[in-house]
Parts: sequence; structure tokens; C-alpha cells
Amino acid sequence: MRKMFWQAGWAWFVLFACVPWGYGQDIKAMITEAAKLSDTAENQDELTRLLDICEEASQLDLAQPQVEYFTKLEAWARNKRGEIYAETSLMTDDPEKIQKLEAAALKDFSLAIKKNPKHWQAIHNRALSYAMLGQTEQALADLDTAIKLNPKFETAIYNKAELLYEASQFAVALQQYQTVLKLNPKDVGAMTGQAHCFYRLENYEAAMMAYNQAVKLAPENPSVLANRADAYSDLGYFKEAILDYKKALTLEKDLPRAQQGLAWILATCPDDTYRNPELALRFAKAAVTQSDGLDFRYFDTLAAAEAATGQFDVAKQRVGEAIKKAPTSEKPFLQHRLALYEKRQAYREPKR
Repeated sequence: MRKMFWQAGWAWFVLFACVPWGYGQDIKAMITEAAKLSDTAENQDELTRLLDICEEASQLDLAQPQVEYFTKLEAWARNKRGEIYAETSLMTDDPEKIQKLEAAALKDFSLAIKKNPKHWQAIHNRALSYAMLGQTEQALADLDTAIKLNPKFETAIYNKAELLYEASQFAVALQQYQTVLKLNPKDVGAMTGQAHCFYRLENYEAAMMAYNQAVKLAPENPSVLANRADAYSDLGYFKEAILDYKKALTLEKDLPRAQQGLAWILATCPDDTYRNPELALRFAKAAVTQSDGLDFRYFDTLAAAEAATGQFDVAKQRVGEAIKKAPTSEKPFLQHRLALYEKRQAYREPKR
């Protein structure tokens, strides 16, 4: 987050303003310490000390320049401390800790906004905390406010697009991704988001053009290649998908999603030319090992590879694990594959 460049100049202004108002050395020392901390504070304790100084100042009958200085300084410090809470939450897998940290971040961001209602960085940050806490409507409202205050704030527009996409509002999300691309045509994330939206809206030609453009922008990014490979695979362009997955794995040999995507084709492709059950089993096992084990598709793929190699009893157990983890919309497809394995038949993708 950017430094607030007004801090140093305002500090000298309010320091000299103490003289005509007859404030003593204690007030001057408070302002001097606050100014120094505003330049150096990096951790929670230092920011908390800075906020303590702002609280002490709020109890005094200060001149208007000092009031404005400490008001802006408190808003900055609360936003900065909120960012630390939010960043710390990203480094833990404990749901309870995440809730506590995001709640603390949300409180600081809200107080920062209270002190400075036009603090678009804090408003954006609060939106992210709302999103982490599952409060999508509040998050979108804050993002709209942040964008209104700073119409060229690409990050806020992009995050709004991401939330809309997650809410399956693909047409509206597409508009937001395209707004980002107008501001920055080389934004790979927005180009990829645009491709995803086109795909979900069944505009496959536009989707592939956007995926191709994303690869041109980031040819050495394995995730970008895997995105295009996923689309190729879904559309039945198996040769192209395999090439993209393999290139992604040369760039990042343990990329689970590329391992899983490649394994799926090798196990289930309707074209015998590309099917290789033994290699599929190897990649599927690697994908499960490298992943967090939460995505049902990894178990579904491993089950398909096991069935393709004749291990139907194991495949039945594995697809059972996938069924437990899968969303309701996916369970019928998994149940269909389970029925095949019970009949000792491997699953094949339908020909396109």
C-alpha cells in the first residue's frame, strides 16, 4: 500500500503551529514521535503505538491543523494495521484464526473509513475482508464506492470482476474485466478472466482468442497455459491440450492442475491415439499428492485412471471420495462413473 506523502509536510506544519497556540514540549514530542513512526512503522506493535498517540491527541484541545493531521494519520495507521491482519490471515489454514484476523482487519478498515470517508484504499481493503468473511453484497458495495472515488483503480475493478464471476454473474463480470483491459491491455489476470467469462457464456471462439492472447502476454506462466489447456480439453482439442499441459509441467513440474488435466485426457480420451492409462495413473497420483486434497476432481481423475488400468475396486472407493467432496451439481456425473466401475467398465469422454 502506498505511503501517504502528506505525512512529512504536515508534521512540520503542525509542529510549528504549536508555537502560537502555546503548547509545551510534550505536545511537540508527541507530534515528532508520530511523524517518525508514520515513516518507519512496519509491524503491528509500532502501528498500535502510533494509534495510541492519535488517541492521546484526540483528548486534547488542539488547533485545527493538528486535529486534521491526527485524523488523517489515524486513518492511515488503521488501514495499515488492517492490512497486516489481512495479510496474516492469508498465511494460516486455521478457519477460526482467519475469522478472527479478518474481523480485526474489518474493524480497523471501518475505523479508518470513519476518520476519512474518502480513503479509497481502506474502502477497497474492507471489501476484501467482507469477501473473505463471505459477505459478498457488502464487499461489492465497498468496491463500487472505491471505484467511484478512484475510477482508475484497476485492482478494485478487477476484484469486483472476480467476485461477480464467483457469483456466476458472468456477463457483468465480463464488463468489469474489459474495463480493466481498457486501462491496462497487458493485464494477464483480466485477460484470463475475460476468457473464462466468454467460455461460461458459451462464446467459445471469443474465449479461445482471449486465452491465446493471455498466453502471448505470459508465455512462461504455467497457470496461463493450463487455463488454455483446460479449454482445449473441454472442447475436444486433445492434441493442443496435451501440448499445453506438457509445456506447463516443463515450467512447473509439480503443478497439480496440469497433472490432473493431463491425466484426465490420458485416461478418458475417446481417441485411442492419446489414451495412455499407465501414464495417466502416474500423473493422477502425483496430482493428488501435490494438491491439498480438497478438490473432488483430483480424486475423480485418479479413479478414472485406476479404472482405465483395470483397478475397478480401487476406482469405486476413489470415486466415492470424490462424491463426498463434490458440490451437488457434480454428484450425478460421479454417480454415473461409479455405476460404470461397478460394471467393471472404464469411463470414456463422449466424442465431440
